[in-house]
Amino acid sequence: MTNLIVLPKYPCSFCKKREATQFCDFVIGYSWTTAKDENGKMIGPQQKTCDNQICKGCATNICGYDFCPSCNELRMLVERKHDKRRGRLMIDIVLGEFQLDEE
Repeated sequence: MTNLIVLPKYPCSFCKKREATQFCDFVIGYSWTTAKDENGKMIGPQQKTCDNQICKGCATNICGYDFCPSCNELRMLVERKHDKRRGRLMIDIVLGEFQLDEE
């Protein structure tokens, strides 16, 4: 009796062992389209995503979005290195006190 190794039809781009069941959702760019939806409304802004083919085992799910190992590493780098600076604008918007000074 011989043991057959069954290769996945759509192998994961990273482990190459399991079936790829999804695409990476990491946003790598933005574009604009003049296409219209089924109701005739302009679609407008579009997000371009990584779209690496990944399996459930290699995917990292963050808030409902699946990231490939490469993009997850980028996400962690951005979170670690991001220079977040506080400002009053967001607070004033949330509290309804934002007013644009017009000259």
